[in-house]
Amino acid sequence: MPLARARRTTRPLTGLVACALLAGCVESRSASIGPGGTLAPAGAQASDLTAHAPAPAVPRDERSHGMFQTLTGINGDAVAAVQLGTKPAYVWFDPVAAQPGTVDQAPTRICAKRGSPVQSSYITRPEDNAPGVQVLVVECLS
Repeated sequence: MPLARARRTTRPLTGLVACALLAGCVESRSASIGPGGTLAPAGAQASDLTAHAPAPAVPRDERSHGMFQTLTGINGDAVAAVQLGTKPAYVWFDPVAAQPGTVDQAPTRICAKRGSPVQSSYITRPEDNAPGVQVLVVECLS
């Protein structure tokens, strides 16, 4: 419904609401590929996050937020836990709190600490589906 017609109707807000709903239906997404592998885009939808098997439940990690930032490059207040001693490595994080670009760069940083390049990386949800938490899964070569 055109905006001019919406203003002329007896219920002008109905037309404006319809216009707003139509405008909200359009979604713009661009793919973001992590170094050496695929990484879900920052605005990943639930269907994107379930393409892979869920990661382990969020573990209790008593290390400091500064340690998380040193290990991953993601700002520490966005990271809930890190498990780097396993293959693959897991980083539980809040995508809303993470500074832009830091999640995309984390796989390279994690694998560099191991002395190898990135084999693959992707984002999924923890198996306990903790609200607001996503998991960066990183596999390094050897």
